[in-house]
Amino acid sequence: MMSMPLYRSRVTRSFHRFSTLVPPLAFVMVSLAWSVAMLLYTNFLLTPEMELPKEIFLIPLGVGLSSIGRDATEGLLPVLLTRPLRRSTYVLSQWAAMGTVASFWALLHLVLQWGLIVAATPHGPMPLEVLYNAIGRVSLCFGMAATLVCFSTRLPGWGHLALWGVLFFIAERVLPGLGKDESARYALTMRQYLLGVLMPELDIRRTFAATPVSWLRLTTYFSNVTLMLLLGIHIFNHREVSYASR
Repeated sequence: MMSMPLYRSRVTRSFHRFSTLVPPLAFVMVSLAWSVAMLLYTNFLLTPEMELPKEIFLIPLGVGLSSIGRDATEGLLPVLLTRPLRRSTYVLSQWAAMGTVASFWALLHLVLQWGLIVAATPHGPMPLEVLYNAIGRVSLCFGMAATLVCFSTRLPGWGHLALWGVLFFIAERVLPGLGKDESARYALTMRQYLLGVLMPELDIRRTFAATPVSWLRLTTYFSNVTLMLLLGIHIFNHREVSYASR
């Protein structure tokens, strides 16, 4: 179960802490400024498009600066765990808060992009397209939040972001190169599974547009998120926390 007081405090803190407020805000502003600049440069001939959900992965990473490892480094974790609070509740509250804040910024970015497209073109995007994009963004934010929270249950400070970056580099740069060899085709499969854990996204369009409905995409997404949360809870339950551990 989730603790609503802890959830609300984490959400509120994310909007009052400089380290977690500036990165997603900067991403939204820079992305929108780039689209406006391209419109002006092409004299409104280049139609802006909505970014794909996976292209906003920097937002969950920016929000992920506030995590369990950060609480441990700052000495807040021992104080929180002295209260009648189950460790599983703490982990789930962190995940829900991180996913909620990241989803807020991702949806704000989508709304601003939609408004720019409507203002610059006679025919804006279809409402169904906007809905698909919004669901994809929210699913990516909560999926990445599960992975980042799982990593932060063991790593101090911003170590979970460093681990995510290393694994992402392996998936995007190392494994595709190995997959070119006929004897290393397994690398492409490893890359697919690794990206499914690092950037879980629920593609509603491909799920329900298929005939019959592709339930595999739904089960894959929810199983990946559940696995990372259960793993994070398991690791955190076996972690020794004291006032001397920082």
